[in-house]
Amino acid sequence: MTAGPNSEDGVPTPEIPDKGDETWQSVPLTEAERAKIIARQTWRFMLTILGEGLKATPLDPIDHMLALAIGTANLSHIDSSPEATRRNAGHIEPDEMRRGISRGAIARTLSMPAETVRRRLNALIENKILIEREDGIILAADNPLGIGSRQDLWQVHARQFERLLRELRVRGISFD
Repeated sequence: MTAGPNSEDGVPTPEIPDKGDETWQSVPLTEAERAKIIARQTWRFMLTILGEGLKATPLDPIDHMLALAIGTANLSHIDSSPEATRRNAGHIEPDEMRRGISRGAIARTLSMPAETVRRRLNALIENKILIEREDGIILAADNPLGIGSRQDLWQVHARQFERLLRELRVRGISFD
């Protein structure tokens, strides 16, 4: 084993076993090391998911992100309940189950200028990706691009998430 370099805060890092020595997995991670590993693996996961979604749609990446953010907000009341999530897991939630979100809330959530959001949402509404209702904007369950409702992408995303968990475990991240 060789001693690791000092971390940025001046605290020596634990000894790192030589290459090929499997005992490195037993060396405890500092909170900063754990955070860095999780952050990098999460970024890779998110970029893969976004990339797969963008391949499946002709939308501009910003419009795609807007549609996904709206769809997520529309169904957050279901996703926040384990029971409701489980009850609705086998189907696409119809428009009636979706709760609208305001243009302002979308702009604030994504830290985007309100005018940019307004202009892009109007185009998405015109193309029937989104629906504007009295309670706000929703991602149409039957939108022509299948955003949020493509079961083939659900499978890809699930496999990528399982890969994320495996990659984290291999790097010594546990979830106990």
